[in-house]
Amino acid sequence: MLLKKQVRGGVLLYSLFMAGIFTLLLQVYLDRVVASSRQNQAQTVASQSRLMAEMTVDLADKESGSFSFAQGNTTYEVKDKKMIIRVENEGHTKTYHYVKKEDQK
Repeated sequence: MLLKKQVRGGVLLYSLFMAGIFTLLLQVYLDRVVASSRQNQAQTVASQSRLMAEMTVDLADKESGSFSFAQGNTTYEVKDKKMIIRVENEGHTKTYHYVKKEDQK
């Protein structure tokens, strides 16, 4: 009788131990998936911001101004030979500095 109770307790402890290990592995996997998703989203926002800034450099024809895109807004100003572009999209603001070439207006 005593032997059967110890065996049941051992099986119960083993099953709890295996459930704990499975839970930890599942948690690690889910954390990696969430981190990967956040990284992809941040990379997409950064790429969109950079592309909008480069398009602003090509479209700029005054000393200062702004453009509106589907993903956000850009404002620019030219100081000396530098063009400073501020990109606002999805709640983030990024600033880019470009050197204005001679053939640009």
